[in-house]
Amino acid sequence: MKSAISMRELQKMSAGAIQALPHAVPIKNGTQTVGILLPLHRVPPEYMRKVLADIDAAAARRTPEENAVIDRLLAERGAE
Repeated sequence: MKSAISMRELQKMSAGAIQALPHAVPIKNGTQTVGILLPLHRVPPEYMRKVLADIDAAAARRTPEENAVIDRLLAERGAE
């Protein structure tokens, strides 16, 4: 499995080829990473609920200072 795919390779990929990827793969334009290709796989609803609960629990443990740092980093990247 390749560690990255080029923009040209991406244009030629089928939906089946993308879904067959075992994990997220960087998309490169020359040496610059310009995106990430993430195949979507179906997961059991129970597993998804557990993942979301874990995310919520981790977010609840963040300090106000950590939240401020995250907010600043997101603002620097144009996220709201």
